Amino acid sequence: MKLQHLNKKRLILIDLDGTALRKDGQTIHKKTLEVLKKASSEGHTVCIITGRPHRATMRFYKQLGLTSLMTNFDGAHIHDPYKRRFKRVVLPISEQVVFEIINNPIIKQYVTNILIESYNKAFVMKKDEFIENFFHLDDVDDDEYFIADPYENWEGPATNLCLFVSNEDEKDIITRQLEKFKNTVKIQSGNVYGNLSNSSTLMITLTSKIVNKGFVARILAQYYNKDIRDVIAFGDQMNDYEMIKQVGYGVAMKNGTTDLKNVADGITNLTNDEGGLGEYLERLLNGEEV
Repeated sequence: MKLQHLNKKRLILIDLDGTALRKDGQTIHKKTLEVLKKASSEGHTVCIITGRPHRATMRFYKQLGLTSLMTNFDGAHIHDPYKRRFKRVVLPISEQVVFEIINNPIIKQYVTNILIESYNKAFVMKKDEFIENFFHLDDVDDDEYFIADPYENWEGPATNLCLFVSNEDEKDIITRQLEKFKNTVKIQSGNVYGNLSNSSTLMITLTSKIVNKGFVARILAQYYNKDIRDVIAFGDQMNDYEMIKQVGYGVAMKNGTTDLKNVADGITNLTNDEGGLGEYLERLLNGEEV
């Protein structure tokens, strides 16, 4: 793959976990950090599009020195963290549907825990260290985090609903029940949002059906007056699929899924842990055939 028209200032869309972040989910490789900051300083626009909530994204946004729009929950929350000149876009699951799901008698029977999030608050039914760490529930002071019974205390729509289960059989049982809500929610497993370890808890993650990163790529391209064919995007998992297909230069990480690589225009030479995004983007912006 080789960039056409090197003089153009690009919109560069980056996923976090498995892409810009190393496999620890906590650090950006030195090469990736250096190249992304340089791209911004040269007039390119770098935007984060992640499944993470904004509280788990802000420190990387700050580390990269960004002032661009940020997208969280795979597109359910689009906002301008600093300047706040862009009216916040939230694409939620309605309150009615949230309560219909958690009150479904079979779902209620098998879930071990429930996490419900809006763009700035989170409710967890039972305290759980894995859930707190994985979803970064204590990362930002201005977000509200409660350990409380959602059946009694939750109000309003949700950008994210996670159901936790004990085993794969129970996960299948709940997933079958969720077919009743296929017109309003999209069902994903938790591993699209990060690097799960052996200590991970089985989960089913629900977001609004219309939310996907490809949809957001078009919004950001319009906002920054960029032809979608000139946009560069990096991802590693199937929640990046629509984004990689949508843009002109969609790049899958070497450590990414095979299905994503099959639709990508290019594949990084190195993994996320080796600074693959930075190495590939640098060569791309230099006009090299990658």
